[in-house]
Amino acid sequence: MKPNEDNMNNGPNGAREEIDAERLCNAASTILRACVEFAEEHHGLWPYPPALLGAPNQPRAMCDLTRFEVEEGTAFLIRLGILEMPKAKAKK
Repeated sequence: MKPNEDNMNNGPNGAREEIDAERLCNAASTILRACVEFAEEHHGLWPYPPALLGAPNQPRAMCDLTRFEVEEGTAFLIRLGILEMPKAKAKK
């Protein structure tokens, strides 16, 4: 089964995992700091945070977050209009 929005954050029993409001806000704040750190080091380039997980250039601030927290925090920042979804690359 391919991951999609409906099953990406399902727990082991199939129930959708949830994040409480305080944890979501803390994750979003950490992600935003990590994006600023990354942009400062990469000539203003803003990353898509989940793409940085496990990468050699992953900002240190994101090391204490789980993948779920990064995904949910990023989605929250996108809903707020602070971050943008990455644009699909044009096919050649």
